[in-house]
Amino acid sequence: MPEPLVLPGIRSSTLLGYLKGLGVLSVLSRQDDPHTRGAWSREGFVLYADHDRDSLERFFLERWEPAPVVSPWNGGSGFFPKDNTEGLDAIEASGDPRLARFKDAIHISRCVLRDQGLTAKPEPKREKPRLLRALRAALPDDAVEWLDAAVVMVEGELRFPPVLGSGGNDGRYDIANNYAQSVAYVVGLREWPGRAPCLRAALAGTPAPLRTMSLAHLTRDASPVNSPSGESDALGNPWDLVLAVTGSMVFAAGATRRLGAGRGAAAPFTMRPTGAGYGSAVSGEKGRDELWMPTWDRPASLVEVRALLREGRVQLGRRDAVTALDAARAAGALGVARGLTGFERFAILERAGQSNLTVPAGRIEVRPNPAVEALATLDPWLGRMVRRAGGDLPAGQRAAIRALEQAAFALASEGTAARAARLLAAVGAVEVACAVGQVEGVSPVRAKAGPWLELLWDGADVETRLAIAFASLADPDAPAQALRAPLVGAHARYAVDDRATAREAPIVTQLASIHERRALAGLPTPPFGLPARLSDLERLVHGHLDEQRMASLLRGLVVLDWRGVRAPKGQAGVQCVDPVLAHLVLAFHDPRRDDELRLTPRADWPARLRANRVRDVIAEVHLRLRLGGLTPIAAASDLVVPAATASGERLAAALLARPAAGDVFRLLHSMTTFDDTEDDSAP
Repeated sequence: MPEPLVLPGIRSSTLLGYLKGLGVLSVLSRQDDPHTRGAWSREGFVLYADHDRDSLERFFLERWEPAPVVSPWNGGSGFFPKDNTEGLDAIEASGDPRLARFKDAIHISRCVLRDQGLTAKPEPKREKPRLLRALRAALPDDAVEWLDAAVVMVEGELRFPPVLGSGGNDGRYDIANNYAQSVAYVVGLREWPGRAPCLRAALAGTPAPLRTMSLAHLTRDASPVNSPSGESDALGNPWDLVLAVTGSMVFAAGATRRLGAGRGAAAPFTMRPTGAGYGSAVSGEKGRDELWMPTWDRPASLVEVRALLREGRVQLGRRDAVTALDAARAAGALGVARGLTGFERFAILERAGQSNLTVPAGRIEVRPNPAVEALATLDPWLGRMVRRAGGDLPAGQRAAIRALEQAAFALASEGTAARAARLLAAVGAVEVACAVGQVEGVSPVRAKAGPWLELLWDGADVETRLAIAFASLADPDAPAQALRAPLVGAHARYAVDDRATAREAPIVTQLASIHERRALAGLPTPPFGLPARLSDLERLVHGHLDEQRMASLLRGLVVLDWRGVRAPKGQAGVQCVDPVLAHLVLAFHDPRRDDELRLTPRADWPARLRANRVRDVIAEVHLRLRLGGLTPIAAASDLVVPAATASGERLAAALLARPAAGDVFRLLHSMTTFDDTEDDSAP
């Protein structure tokens, strides 16, 4: 295999650079050596051909034959009155044998237009489809390749792969006409001292004098329009345009196959846009599509690249990826063609009047993502909710769903615990917004909690552990988690539950209120759920944690289905050192199974704690301990209630959680000896 030649001027991070790489590979494979290979690296496009940098430049300057690119179906294409015909006229008047194919395509196009009786831009419904059929029948294969890349006809309806705008034009900018004008310069039909320096710039990234020209939606980086110095003409390199247009035709066969199959997308690796994953995303911004351009690091031939693009395989489970979020998840599940290392993501947006602008939207690596299984639990709710955001919803609900989509994309891109927590918080916010607004047509989420626990648990902080402990609480035979209805809303439909707490209140107040209402209603502390560490509960009592973050995560976790989820290993924590909390834990969560000995808390204790009657409750707890055959650690009068724990509301909130049985047994160990076990799993 030839030595690799890195071309720093051709990088996959821009659409122009990506297409240039395909253009160089296509030209060399067809006109020089069919064994030419190419790959992508961080330094640029890597070319495997019998060329060094100098010989490669000589090939393009002396031997390269431009592909015939004509768009007589577009206004402004150079074939109709008032069009700019400089490029086509120069090519037709040239005797350069390298332009023979181009001249034939121009001549045949003029003949077809004459036969069709067209002297102006064809009418789109009837005249344009008829013209395209006639051109396909008359043009040579290499010219039809451009037609197939720009326009695809499916059952009489025209569709336009977004990489080439709307049938080879971007607003009033006709790509083929500008290509012809650029060919006139790079081939040498026009006097241009920048011919060789600009070729070197296009390949090697060296500085060169740019021309006054536009590169349409392929890039606007070189345009000083709206700069502090005022408006000016766009600048560009003609070599960039001709190489990029040549590279765009590599997609032709794939576009025909995919569109013929009736896909909604306009070409392979084309997704419905997702306004997430890049810094300039704007809510409600109009966008045509997203291009997910595949990259690979092993040398591949033009035949292999065309086969890859023709297949266009990005699958999420058993279905094709349709949205950018689907594609990000598929990349993490390895649901893509073998050999791909990642995707360069480009969003095609309306940011220049009615013209399009291709915005680089980051790179997605193809690698296993531990979050894929967790994200799958949100199907099909997540997709339905994202689609619902495009409908008639209040601004608050749309904002919540947009934050959900952004968080889901971030987690699909990189499956970290922090991003999983952010997504769950967004899920909870959407569920609350929909419950308050009583949204119809979409059911509340029903997702298994197990995969989320795996993502969150390693290295979990106190806020995450407490949110898990509270969220997993459940009553026997309950259809949903015990705290879902009061914290978020009804389980079966989007509606505020009668037992809902004041959502603007601090989370400690809400948890204490839930505990009080359950106790007064005769409901015991939920017997099922993952245990909480006593040391974590002590921090909650003393206010040593980020309660707002715990609350947002709790609302997301509480909508999950925790049935059958077992407690992770290493659940027991540092022992509780607060004597007030320790005595109350013994009374509220006596781990003994003997009904005659086990303590049962009084129904009014949570209410009295919330009223800051902590000493009264402690006195009764001591009495209950003695009646239960336990010797209290200290007399009630000896316990000092510090200011931090004087807030009985915090104690009532903490005591709603289910402590780890091992922790509670250690509290009992100094009083008596017990031989008992406990099942630390959700129901």
